[in-house]
Amino acid sequence: FLGMLRYGAPTRPVLAGAAAGLLAGGLAATFYAAHCFDDSPLFVATWYTIAIAFLTLLGAIGGRLFVRW
Repeated sequence: FLGMLRYGAPTRPVLAGAAAGLLAGGLAATFYAAHCFDDSPLFVATWYTIAIAFLTLLGAIGGRLFVRW
């Protein structure tokens, strides 16, 4: 997603990178949950949230470093 953002020239690269990280985390969690049927609700609420937040943070940092025009 960050690679696509390089060509879009966003005016706020940190926010755009965070949105890309959030999208990537949400898609990854969706695909993982679709293939893993024995997750408890507490596991999903805890670890999926942590993983998505981490990818959002990485996206924001990546947006600041790599998305420039």
